Amino acid sequence: MNNFLTWVDSSALHDWVNLTPWVFPTMEIIHFTGLSILFGSLLVVDLRVAGFARFINMRDAMKFIPWAMAGFTLNLLSGITLFAWSPFTYAGNVGFQWKMGIIFIAGLNALWFWFGEHNKLINLADGEQAPVSAKVIAIVSLLLWLIVISVARWMAFL
Repeated sequence: MNNFLTWVDSSALHDWVNLTPWVFPTMEIIHFTGLSILFGSLLVVDLRVAGFARFINMRDAMKFIPWAMAGFTLNLLSGITLFAWSPFTYAGNVGFQWKMGIIFIAGLNALWFWFGEHNKLINLADGEQAPVSAKVIAIVSLLLWLIVISVARWMAFL
């Protein structure tokens, strides 16, 4: 792990973030925007799947999945850039460690949703309930991302 952190710390990306005054704040804006797109999209999908928003057509809710993926991509790219600013600091931060672990679990949950439930859901009639397994995945998704957001806010204080 130390070799990886040293490599990042000596990279051109690290230098760019540290030597160009506008990069870090711009990446924070992009990171927050990506999170807003990701979580906003997941709210539509997960609340519909969980049964709390059955007034939304399931097919229409599923159209937000590409938006969630776009938001996650913005977060990933801006997050890599933010990490490059001070890799040893982030790697040693318990909040960052928890955040990465929970994002990994949320990713596994998303894969379970995509490969296990997605195709069943797009064929549901208007107002029809999703299977219990899909509801569990949706509720777990919302909880995991709420925890990620909370832990990320605490990172500066840990």
